[in-house]
Amino acid sequence: MKLEQRRILDRIFNPRGMALFGGIGKPGSFGYLIALSQIRYGYSGKLYPISSKGGEVAGRRIYKNLDEVEGPVDLASISVPAKAVPAVLRDCLKHGVAGAQVHSSGFAEVGDRDGIELQNELTQIAQKGLRIIGPNCFGIHCPRGGITLLPGSDFSQDPGSVAFVSQSGGVATDFGYEARSAGIGLSKVISFGNGCDLDAIQLLDYFADDPETECIGAYIEGLKDGRRFLNMLRQVSDTKPVIVLKAGLTPLGGQAALSHTGSLAGEEKIWAAALTQAGAVAVQSLDEIIDTLMVIKYLKNSGRRIALIGGGGAIGVFSCDLAHRWGLQLPRFSPETRRRLRKYFPTPGNSMANPLDTGSPVIPVEIIKNSIEEVLSSEVVDVIIIILLLRSLEVELHAFMDMIGVQPPARGSYLKEMLDVLTDLKNKTGKDIVAVFENRASLIKDVTVEKVSREMRSAYHARGIPVFLSAERALRGIRYVQKRRRAA
Repeated sequence: MKLEQRRILDRIFNPRGMALFGGIGKPGSFGYLIALSQIRYGYSGKLYPISSKGGEVAGRRIYKNLDEVEGPVDLASISVPAKAVPAVLRDCLKHGVAGAQVHSSGFAEVGDRDGIELQNELTQIAQKGLRIIGPNCFGIHCPRGGITLLPGSDFSQDPGSVAFVSQSGGVATDFGYEARSAGIGLSKVISFGNGCDLDAIQLLDYFADDPETECIGAYIEGLKDGRRFLNMLRQVSDTKPVIVLKAGLTPLGGQAALSHTGSLAGEEKIWAAALTQAGAVAVQSLDEIIDTLMVIKYLKNSGRRIALIGGGGAIGVFSCDLAHRWGLQLPRFSPETRRRLRKYFPTPGNSMANPLDTGSPVIPVEIIKNSIEEVLSSEVVDVIIIILLLRSLEVELHAFMDMIGVQPPARGSYLKEMLDVLTDLKNKTGKDIVAVFENRASLIKDVTVEKVSREMRSAYHARGIPVFLSAERALRGIRYVQKRRRAA
């Protein structure tokens, strides 16, 4: 991307002033909620709500037009009816606004001639110097710029290194919340909708040299120029990991994509092969994007030899199946290692091979620590995955202790003790350690277990230990990253 264009986008992501058009004085409207989102998120630049009726919103003055605005405006947020959008954009162009995010719908996604012609008019305005995100989008989120999309006022305010490009506003929002719970910091999130001007290709071009972005995720429904997109993807993925969820690859999905963003989709096998050849990590769900990003962030070793501890026999069996299908290894422990491990688990009914089946899900933390040390001292592994069954730890253990009149431990105390042990092992050995919090406590009365899980996930992430919600998701994330590394 040329330097001049990059500077314009920099202004859009870090606006000194932001003008908001459409429904500002109407509680519950899209424009009104966008204004509240910026205020609640803490945007520190100049916010200029604009409506011909004037008035106030959340204690802030509503300006009647851009002529009344006293400072520079770098970004406009537009939620007026579709037919009124071109006039607002021309006014923004006249006043030197760098870019606009058009939330309004009723353009090419409708599929009729009027909608298509209206969108073409927006494209023509953009060619005169005003960059446009949308229409039919939720807009952009940038922690460093202090702005957020709707509904994103609860997104993290701490800048990170992951960018996300999405045709869907809903997926962009879901990603922002999932990223926060996974401890993944965001540089920028863009919902670009129909992409009449700035589309996936141009945004990838921008992020290729964005110093704040080290990794890119993308949700794509359809493309105007698939070959050009793949060429750009190939360039970007040479230096930065790109994880792509290409939707609309089935007949039903393709029809939905056309009505959602007015985009033609494609065929599944063709796109899967093309994305892989372009160096991207091709995934099939938002969960898989998050899992892959977690592995990229938290796991520093490049090996695929895994030791799996705990969780029970069945989890170990199907984990072995998944590892085999996905090109990962769970190397069987040597007879000598198994003999040493047996002293910690003398009762029958468990396996000392890899996976290590500990039998009871509530094993003293010190024994887990000793077991991991035994494995690391004598076996060649790259990643340790420890599976913790939260229902057993937080429901059954407490219920049985109550039955016999013994005071149960504080909620989350086992997980806290385990965190200290795993942190120490990680720091001493330099090995990647992964935790799995499997929570089958599904009864309403057990809802506190979910609270414990979320609190402790955050604590583990702060120590550099990723927490996945199942062994399958942990292995899948490792699989995708290893697949990319082998292809590189």
